[in-house]
Amino acid sequence: MLNLSGVESLLITGTNGFVGRSIIDQIAKVDVQELPHELLLITREGLDFDLPTNLIPITTVLNHDLTKKWNFDKEVSHIINLAADGSKDPYSISANNTFTSIVTNLVSWVSTFQKSLRIFHASSGACSEFRPLTNSSDQFNPKSSFKQNRLDAELALKRASVNFGFELSIGRLFTFSGTHLLGKSHYAISDFIKSAISTKNIKILGDPNTVRSYLHQDAMANWILQALICNDLHTSLEIGSSEKVTIKELAEFIAQETSASISFAAKPHEGDIYLPDNQETKDKLGVAEGKRWKQAVAEMISVEGKQSHGVF
Repeated sequence: MLNLSGVESLLITGTNGFVGRSIIDQIAKVDVQELPHELLLITREGLDFDLPTNLIPITTVLNHDLTKKWNFDKEVSHIINLAADGSKDPYSISANNTFTSIVTNLVSWVSTFQKSLRIFHASSGACSEFRPLTNSSDQFNPKSSFKQNRLDAELALKRASVNFGFELSIGRLFTFSGTHLLGKSHYAISDFIKSAISTKNIKILGDPNTVRSYLHQDAMANWILQALICNDLHTSLEIGSSEKVTIKELAEFIAQETSASISFAAKPHEGDIYLPDNQETKDKLGVAEGKRWKQAVAEMISVEGKQSHGVF
C-alpha cells in the first residue's frame, strides 16, 4: 500500500501531462491520513483538469515557465520532475535545449536548500533501450540526439546530488496505456483508437513490426510514487511493461474491437524495439504490472466511444 504521510511537501512539475495527471489521480486514492502534508503543482497556465476534491485542501497550483529561473519562495522535501518541452516534436534540437534548461534551473534552485531533499526525475526509456529493426540510412538520427540529451540530464542530476547532498531516483519511462492518453496526440495507441472510431480506419505509418509494451497509467503512477519514497535506489529504474506487442498486433486488436479496417503507408517509417528490462525495478519497489495491454486498450476504446457517441 502507498503511504505518503512521510512526505512533508511535494512539488510536481509537468502536472498537466499524461504522467502528471496519472500521478495526481494515484495520490487521490491514498487514505487521508497517509496523504502528503502539502502538494505544490507547477504548470505553465494552470491545471487543465479538475483537481480531486480530497486534494484541494493540501494543494497549491503555481504558474511558472520552468525554462526561466525558478524563484519559488520556499523549500520542499520532495520533487517529482516530469517537465519536458511540451512540443509536438520531442526529438527536435529546440526540445532538447528546453529540457536541458529545465534541469539546469532545477539544479540551481535545489542547490540553495538547507533541508534534506528527495528528487524523482523522469528520464526516457531510450536511455536504456531503443534498438532499430534495420540499420538506418540517415547519417543523423534525431532519436540518438534525444537519447544523449536525456543521458546528459541524468548525469547532471547525479553530480548535483553528490555536490549538494540530496537523494535522487531516476526513472526511465517507456510507453503506456490508459484513458488519460485519449486527450493527448502523437501517441500511436490513442491515435489508432480515435481514428478507428471516427473514420473506421487505422493507418500504420511506421514499420508494423515495431515492438512496444504498454504499462497502464495506474501502475506507472504507483511505481513513480513508490520510487519517490523508497530508500537505497542506486540504479536507474525501468518503468514500463514487459508484455511486448507489435504495432500491427495493437492495430489488429483495436480494429477487431471497433470493426475498423487497417491500411499501411506505402513507404513506412523505420521501426524499432523499445522494451524495458524491468524485473529489478519491480523487485526493488515491490510492484506489479497491473492491467494487461488488451484490457487497458478495451477500456480506452469504451471511453473514447462514449465521448464520441460512437456505436460499434
